[in-house]
Amino acid sequence: MTSEPSIRGRGHETLAPGAARLPVAPCFLCRREAPLFAVMPIDAKTYRPTAHGSIYRCAGCSVAFVHPRPSAEETSGFYQLDAYYTQGRSHMPDVKATLLAKVRQHLAWRADRSESIVDVLKKELAPASSVVDIGCGGGELLRALARMGHRAVGVERDAAALSRQDLHVLEGTAEALPRELEPAGYDAVVFSHVIEHLVDPVDAVSRAASLLKPKGLLVVEVPNNESTIAVRSGLAWEHLDVPRHINFFTEASLRATVKAAGYTPLRSYFAGYCRYFSPSFIATEQRIFDKLEGARPALRNSALRSWRLLAETAFAGSRAKYDSVGIVARV
Repeated sequence: MTSEPSIRGRGHETLAPGAARLPVAPCFLCRREAPLFAVMPIDAKTYRPTAHGSIYRCAGCSVAFVHPRPSAEETSGFYQLDAYYTQGRSHMPDVKATLLAKVRQHLAWRADRSESIVDVLKKELAPASSVVDIGCGGGELLRALARMGHRAVGVERDAAALSRQDLHVLEGTAEALPRELEPAGYDAVVFSHVIEHLVDPVDAVSRAASLLKPKGLLVVEVPNNESTIAVRSGLAWEHLDVPRHINFFTEASLRATVKAAGYTPLRSYFAGYCRYFSPSFIATEQRIFDKLEGARPALRNSALRSWRLLAETAFAGSRAKYDSVGIVARV
């Protein structure tokens, strides 16, 4: 299969005349047949072979997904890592920045017009709102919400997050919400980089509606698979993260997912830019690329490629520029 190494909303596959048809899988979102798009042969964190690296992309709704789908029991094993964000520990190597790297990051910061999820919640929430952060990880958003004067509770299955005494975190998952949560008791529910991990994201987002007050808000943010960095890095893209990530969204397919879950999208936003250009980010993608060996449908990341990326994206549109996309919606 020859293709551009991204999970974007247009066709990339090229088949020779008479070649066998690509394998297909049912799209979890629109139920059409989706052809095989790419194969990630290894776990992006452990570098061990994975049985869940076949990625299919639907031409109808632009969502991409891993098939066969792992079971809930299997997904639990994907997070047994020495370092992961849910534990409050970065998996990226600590690389000292050179003077040129610092200049590159400063220029990227100057060009960054993104809207973080904290910015979004500052704009959208009334004072002293009640918020549920589903898949709260290390608790950074919970702390930010507390500083803004909101009442926030997290839902997390990772024991490291549950053990933090300064946070109100309940044990549970998006698929199995804690019974302690009050039905129709919250002003907002947040899924920040969560639904790309879920076997049934539509069902999970739909279930969360039961927690919202009338006119309550849903905020969902995921990696942006339309971004230029996704195209340039391909299978080595740090946010691809197979097999923990099993769903891959564009703005259009994220909006369609939210609608399918019973919500009305109000607006989109885009986040994440400066981190592209850090030496640690570059080193992480280099390490993944080197472990891929024969499966390398992209160029290896480097300081030079990072400068080129900056030149290409500094004034690009949001869909191409930023590595994350979010939707604000209402039931």
